[in-house]
Amino acid sequence: MLTSHREAKRPMKVVAILSVSLCASPWFVTGLAETLLAGSAYAQSSDEATGSDAKACAALAGDGKLPWSVNSAGFVQPPFTAYVAVGLRDSWKKVTVPVPFCRVVGTIKPKPESDIRFELWLPPRAGWNGKFEGVGSGASLGTIQYPALMRALVRGYATAATDNGHQSESGFDESWAMGQPERVVDFGYRAEHMVTQAAKTLTERFYGHAPRHSYFVGCSQGGHHALTEAQRFPEDYDGIVAGSPVYSWTGEMAGQAWNARALQQTTTGTLPVQKLQLLQQSVTKACGGADGLLDDPHQCSFDPAALRCTAAIANSCLTESEIEAVRRMYQGPRTSTGVQLYPGLSPGGEARWERLWGDPKRLGGSWQDFYRFMVFQNPAWELSTMDFDRDPALAREKLRNILDPDSPDLAGFSDRGGKIIVYHGWADDMVPSQVSTDYYASVTAKMGPEPVKHFYRLLMIPGMGHCGVGSGANVLFHSEEAAAVPLDPDRDMLTALEQWVEQGRAPSSFVASQLDKDGAIERTRLACAFPSIAKYRGSGDVNRAENWTCSAK
Repeated sequence: MLTSHREAKRPMKVVAILSVSLCASPWFVTGLAETLLAGSAYAQSSDEATGSDAKACAALAGDGKLPWSVNSAGFVQPPFTAYVAVGLRDSWKKVTVPVPFCRVVGTIKPKPESDIRFELWLPPRAGWNGKFEGVGSGASLGTIQYPALMRALVRGYATAATDNGHQSESGFDESWAMGQPERVVDFGYRAEHMVTQAAKTLTERFYGHAPRHSYFVGCSQGGHHALTEAQRFPEDYDGIVAGSPVYSWTGEMAGQAWNARALQQTTTGTLPVQKLQLLQQSVTKACGGADGLLDDPHQCSFDPAALRCTAAIANSCLTESEIEAVRRMYQGPRTSTGVQLYPGLSPGGEARWERLWGDPKRLGGSWQDFYRFMVFQNPAWELSTMDFDRDPALAREKLRNILDPDSPDLAGFSDRGGKIIVYHGWADDMVPSQVSTDYYASVTAKMGPEPVKHFYRLLMIPGMGHCGVGSGANVLFHSEEAAAVPLDPDRDMLTALEQWVEQGRAPSSFVASQLDKDGAIERTRLACAFPSIAKYRGSGDVNRAENWTCSAK
């Protein structure tokens, strides 16, 4: 759908609003693009590239073989702008792509009920880095994520994204699953794999040869799909970056339902922002390290009862029902006999809980629609009927093989030389940080410590919340919004992965960055390959990574 630049100034209730200039125009290059493109093949004049690239791009229209097809293909000159739904509570993001590219729009229908849509963005042939990048989405979204595509494109990657086989603007909407078991399979793993296959085939047709290397980058649901790729389709990617992965969709939904019920037992049905901030301040005082961050929340024994109210002082203490709710959120879902179903949230990130747990009318993420439309196929289902002795097990029995990439057997991926970097914030407010340490332990137990070192790194980031928010250093990638972060293997996680795959240089640590409101780096923090942790050297600025060192626990 094309609109004028004026019409594209504000988002509307559609998946994306596009503003595209198809005429030759100067390339608008700023920030990330300027850093990456200066002195590269991209820096040649548009006239040299446009003619042959446009012709090769147009030749892809109508291409494909069942079950996939190309609906349109056209060469786009900048500026290309779009508003796209990004997941949390009707949130929108404006994207401006500063470089030309071949835009391919396609559909895949592996089953009659399927409706998998995808886009492939191809740099001009002279500017291609010879690689392919698949990018993930988030939450339960059914939109193609233009921001992730742009970040890959300006690095010179041929890059593809999918709507996961359904169309929805809300990150928490799963109503599309009602009576549609094949679309649940598409969402779980089939869409990502089939789009990867189709996109790599089209990439080869456009450039005349296959990508030298293929990478996947995703966080949250994107991390979930990263693990499905590694486990189910180890031939798809040479390297994977998986952030805050949802190893068990059924477990995550049980955890969210558990937290919602815990908060419903409080007087207000939630915890006020001021009390969440008080809670985090108290946790930091009790368990924080030299820089106030928790390097391993598992070692923190803070009890929220320390904030018990002794007088009616608003927002300066916790009531008995609030203390119990916080304890339950730390604890995680359990059966009536105490069997742990899924980890709880780690202490140290409570100030960010407001994002998912601050509105009593809509607590959590996708859990309600998950149980209504995927598990029970009943739009009238309510949390009051939830039985934690029965329902999480029922959901897992019904959907585990589709939605839970929790197998510890990564031999197929490892044997073909694949490399994976998993990162997770210790202060994650949505996907408990413990799921990543538990999964790492299960893979190590299955495959052995030494084999795991050859292909798998887990980086736990102190103070980081879900997918890059929080009070600590939380920026792990150079991007248009983080142009100050250098494209070094110890500062940019995709560069670290590239060096590991292509040069055999495995990362042992990483430096996370924190930016101020102007985009300048104001803080750096060392993150170590798990199970090592960072320890302060004892002198120097605690907010500088070079004053920390990796050490065994």
